[in-house]
Amino acid sequence: MAKSTGFGKTSTKVQKIIRTALSFLLLLFVLSACKSKVPVQRTAYVDAYLRDSIPYSLALQEEPSDRLLIFLAPALDTVQFEETGLYQKIFAAGYNILCIYQPPAYGSFYYSRKAMEFKGQQIQNAQNLISHLRKRKQIPKAEHTVLMGIDQGAYMNPLLMANNHIDTAIYINANPFSMYMSLQRIADGRMEWNEKRQDFMKRKFGIDSFPTFKQRVAEVESTGSENYSLGSFSNMYWMSYHANYMLDEYRQTPGHNYWVFFKDYPLFKNSDLEYLKLLDKTRNEGSGNYNVLDNYQGFSPENWEALEAAILPYFVKEQS
Repeated sequence: MAKSTGFGKTSTKVQKIIRTALSFLLLLFVLSACKSKVPVQRTAYVDAYLRDSIPYSLALQEEPSDRLLIFLAPALDTVQFEETGLYQKIFAAGYNILCIYQPPAYGSFYYSRKAMEFKGQQIQNAQNLISHLRKRKQIPKAEHTVLMGIDQGAYMNPLLMANNHIDTAIYINANPFSMYMSLQRIADGRMEWNEKRQDFMKRKFGIDSFPTFKQRVAEVESTGSENYSLGSFSNMYWMSYHANYMLDEYRQTPGHNYWVFFKDYPLFKNSDLEYLKLLDKTRNEGSGNYNVLDNYQGFSPENWEALEAAILPYFVKEQS
């Protein structure tokens, strides 16, 4: 009978060691994932005046932080900022993060809620929420605050920036005028009615022909403010942002302003960027910077990756 070489026993020991090592590595991975998960609280603030709620999410650092990001959501795009890598990395850089969303319009308060969808009221909603959270000390005092808005949210930046002593604002897919002016440019032929813009108008407003689009844009000013000529927002909504151009507020707001555009975003016009560069040179206080990205896809994961590369340096440069 042949003698046992001990190879089988050795092989079994090696397999046990490998399994133990793999189990340990898996445990480390799970613990790391749990540790890095951002503690996001999603809730709503019930405003006594509105008789309705303002949805928001809040992520707070375990240790007190003097850094805060306030995010203002868009109107024409739906985003889940909390699910992005950019959100996680900004939090990892030591920032508390407050995301403010638009109050829902449904149920018994649908009509009263829709009637309050205009620029002044939406800015007041955001201010009420910020003041409420500060009063209850749910937002720690921040020496450095960044305000970041996408389309509609960006048009709210200057007034909120001035009222809350914010030193930096980030504007994504906005211009110094209004969203309605961008729609007017297309309707008037100053921007080409191409396939991408047609697809955009169909998704956002249910309009798939240029004659219909041109008519609806004209109706915003020619019919009653309570009418809905463009999508789910009233004519008053569009005109409230258009009647007081953001540039009038922007010129008087101190602080640093960073503009990010997608050059193929259907409402982008290069002359707006050139105008901003000239406008920033005339401001007594504050400064401006600009970045133009490619391949707008309605804030797809690829778009968020591009935004991360463009925006994240504003949050981590102090630590480098």
